[in-house]
Amino acid sequence: MTDGERLKQFHADFEKLKHNRDQVPLDILTTKYAAAYSAQVQKVQEGADWFFSKYLETLAFPTHPKDEAGNKWLADCLAILEADEKKPGGLRDQAKAALVDRLNLEEYENLVWQAYDRRLRRAFTPYWRRHCRWVGEPPRRWIYNDIFKKYWWPKIEGHPASGCWINRDYTGHDCRFPPDIKEDTK
Repeated sequence: MTDGERLKQFHADFEKLKHNRDQVPLDILTTKYAAAYSAQVQKVQEGADWFFSKYLETLAFPTHPKDEAGNKWLADCLAILEADEKKPGGLRDQAKAALVDRLNLEEYENLVWQAYDRRLRRAFTPYWRRHCRWVGEPPRRWIYNDIFKKYWWPKIEGHPASGCWINRDYTGHDCRFPPDIKEDTK
């Protein structure tokens, strides 16, 4: 099954659960239709786990192949955050509760985004700073990133393509992960 098909299935399973809960009182679903209802809840929870993991995998952070110490530090930080999210009552349980208990897909998606944002702020941003540096002579200094091997072209009014990583010839635009380093004081 492709990711697109899996995503459609997840949404269909959630909509079926929501429809059943809208049409049949919960006490009847959990007694008279307990087996079918439990199976539907299980499908939604499996889909929720899949989506949570796939979202984070799709937005994985780039790393530098030669920064062994930094890569280990990043992997350790990400593992700590993931373990925290998997604890009882953690972010994964909260996300499943948003879907199953409150039937709130928007809240679920927001919690998944929060997991990504935690990784970005607590682990990746400090790692990313290691790989961005000021280069060149004042006043024409640029920020260089040794993972992308590109320069940061700051957002400039009148230049809609600015605000991205570029090659020396202004090609190879990449807007992901703007630099987050101290101002150039030289």
